[in-house]
Amino acid sequence: MWRFAAGRATGSSHEKLNKPCQDRFACAVEDGNALIAVVADGAGTAGQAHVGAELAVTTMSDLGRLGVRAGRKDYRDLLREGAALARQRVVEAAADRQVAPRDLACTLLAVIVTPFGGAALQVGDGVIVTGTAASEWRWAIWPQKGEYANSTFFLSDAGALAQAEVVDIADDVQDIAMMSDGMEPLALHFASRNAHAPFFRTVFAPLHASAAQGEAAELSQAVVTLLGSAAVRARTDDDTTLVLATRRLREG
Repeated sequence: MWRFAAGRATGSSHEKLNKPCQDRFACAVEDGNALIAVVADGAGTAGQAHVGAELAVTTMSDLGRLGVRAGRKDYRDLLREGAALARQRVVEAAADRQVAPRDLACTLLAVIVTPFGGAALQVGDGVIVTGTAASEWRWAIWPQKGEYANSTFFLSDAGALAQAEVVDIADDVQDIAMMSDGMEPLALHFASRNAHAPFFRTVFAPLHASAAQGEAAELSQAVVTLLGSAAVRARTDDDTTLVLATRRLREG
């Protein structure tokens, strides 16, 4: 049985400019055993990025859930189909609004994990980290960075689907963490290209101790509080999203 906690918060830089939070996420558990989670981070320079992020998350989440319900086990293909459909809907929405697709630019992270296996997909920055019962934390896909500083790739880009990276998720994975790039400074050690284990031990401890099934609502509120805390805001002024999910209590 999966249980999860998730939340998002508006960054101080967006607050100063009176801009909305451009991050979006969805997390769902199908039949208690299949996790479908999606995170999208709207580009700060794109005027309607929150619209693109919402479309991307909703499309990918819906298709993932439908695929799992239908008994599909080709998780890599399912995620790629979701990304393609999400991009199509972002491009169509831009045309409806008479703006360029770049005005709805967003990154996309998605996972499907079931008792029969799983996969992760990523377009752009942000990070997906997996954890095992042995407290081994590893990133699934290193954040994609563009040619210039603070640049990345977006779902609205013409080459987005070719840029998408898809990897399998191992059977021994018990924990999944997903976050937008605003959380990278806390979660990753860039010099060594490692996940920052103390961070993940800390944020997962309440969820490991929880007896909740599906969403642990009180812990989701705790995630929101964490993202809005002085400790986090001192490290980043960007919008932040954090999704945490675990299959069972950690042993030992």
